[in-house]
Amino acid sequence: MNEPKPLFAMSPARLAQVRVILTDIDGTMTRAGRIPPEVVAMAPKLLKLGVEVLPVTGRSAGEALGLARYLPGVRRAIAENGGALVVPDQPIEALRPMVERDSAHKAAHELGHADPWTLAPCSFARLTDQAWERGHRSDEQLAQLRERATEMGWSLTWSSVHIHLTVAPPDKGAAALTLLEREGIDPQHAAAIGDSTNDEGLWVKDRFGLAVGTADVQRVWPLLRHHPEFMVAPAADGWLQLCEAIALARKD
Repeated sequence: MNEPKPLFAMSPARLAQVRVILTDIDGTMTRAGRIPPEVVAMAPKLLKLGVEVLPVTGRSAGEALGLARYLPGVRRAIAENGGALVVPDQPIEALRPMVERDSAHKAAHELGHADPWTLAPCSFARLTDQAWERGHRSDEQLAQLRERATEMGWSLTWSSVHIHLTVAPPDKGAAALTLLEREGIDPQHAAAIGDSTNDEGLWVKDRFGLAVGTADVQRVWPLLRHHPEFMVAPAADGWLQLCEAIALARKD
């Protein structure tokens, strides 16, 4: 398996082709759990250069709808790890089967019987999954829980903040690919960036033009089936590095 390439190895020609940035939020656009002002300011700058910032997040459909409405330069989002498309003033579109909440909560109770899970406050606003606080659990512990969940007929994934249970396997990349193809946008003109195991659908080989991980992805590298081709700095700093490189290439 090849090591990821640094930012400076990205060719200006590939960067200049980018029309959409498919981006995780938590751990990717955030710094210390918050979206910093310089990240907020970047999306409208990119939009003027013909580049859309499209969040593809594990956050609930309700939260993603708020972000799509209020973040300047952002007009829509894919929520719940590929489960739902949210566009302000339009009905939420489910991209994956709805979850039966009671059944998901029973599965979580069984999976966490020795170390109970805490339901995430956002779960009431979720349609296609349910989420619990990740807490102290390591990536290795969560990988073991994923195996147990699969045996029980559930799909489990996790981010830097949450554990997610779904009926159908979550895949941020597949949802984004469906949307781009539906709109006639060449997926090779998309850059995808994330930081954790729930982002690996964004890194499937040849699915998008650029597959990028923040440096935080190194902690879960051995647990991934798909890996980013390029690596940038941690969290929001790496996100800004990628966006600034794309902006520069688009201007030239």
